Amino acid sequence: MFGHSAVMVAHEMRLPLPCDEALWSAMSSSEVGRVQQFLTSDGIKPISFLDGLKKTLNGQTVRTNSFGRTILMAGLLSVSWHMNQRDLQISSLGATTVLGGQDEWRGPLILGFDFWKQDFDSALNRSEDCPASNPYEYSHGIDDDNVFESRTDLYHLAHMAMHVDIVDCQIYAGAPKLLGRSVFLQDYHGAQRRMEAWAPTVRARRATFHALRFLRTVLLAGDHSPNPNTPSSAVLSYSTRDDHLLYRPRSLYFATLIVWSYGFALEGPVKERYQLLSYEDKVKDMVLYLNRVGGVRSPEDLSGTLNCNACLGLLIIMRDMFKKTRWELLHEAGNLLTKCIEMLFSGAGGS
Repeated sequence: MFGHSAVMVAHEMRLPLPCDEALWSAMSSSEVGRVQQFLTSDGIKPISFLDGLKKTLNGQTVRTNSFGRTILMAGLLSVSWHMNQRDLQISSLGATTVLGGQDEWRGPLILGFDFWKQDFDSALNRSEDCPASNPYEYSHGIDDDNVFESRTDLYHLAHMAMHVDIVDCQIYAGAPKLLGRSVFLQDYHGAQRRMEAWAPTVRARRATFHALRFLRTVLLAGDHSPNPNTPSSAVLSYSTRDDHLLYRPRSLYFATLIVWSYGFALEGPVKERYQLLSYEDKVKDMVLYLNRVGGVRSPEDLSGTLNCNACLGLLIIMRDMFKKTRWELLHEAGNLLTKCIEMLFSGAGGS
């Protein structure tokens, strides 16, 4: 319809990154001219999306605003997805030796993710240290929290997407239909084999580590240590229904599914039955789990952590939260988490 394929690759994007914040806020054409003159004299020039992406992958600072940095992360995620598809095709053809090795691209791309966050942090620190260095500098305002939160969320999402196939996670959890087609028993058995082979690997621990960090950051407010005198509303203040970041609820769904997949593939169903009858019990169970399993210092520490499958409270809280949203995709996510609960702990009270 628009003269290009439905799924575009990075080199097809010939657009510049968004212009400087000062140009957006200019109130007249004359002010635009003054801002452009100032930016040019300061050595700040427009940069294309592709050049910005190349710089990020090569560890070079990119001068752009927060929206531009979000676009760059979208580019990194696109590269990751296309490279994963390439590896999948090579693997399905059994032509790894002929067409080149797999996973060699992951290291440089992970470094790109890390540099993206580092560069974003540096830009935020510069604007905090020099809030009035020139009249056209980006100034903090009502969107400060949005910028900070989106940067953290996108960073963890990138690492999760790098180390696990979310489609396999959904099939493994019992999704009846995905990507417009029904999931058959053969599909499930294939996903089951892949997930059980994935769970003991370094990639699984890295994906789960970032999923847990993401969940802790969003769900647990302030002090992460459980206090019996603290009301549940003070511990869990987040609501997917009221989230102002469009992609975060879906990312939370992916993170929850990754955590469940990791624990279930490694340890199977929960062995000891227990009930979570009240909302407070569910929140307490979730907090204890996120502190115990999600509090590890590095991905490798997960290899020595027991009962990673005991995430019932987390599953119930997230399922109930998704069912209260306006978005049908999140309603479907809640339904799939119900299947996770049934597989993890059939007959559990309060589910």
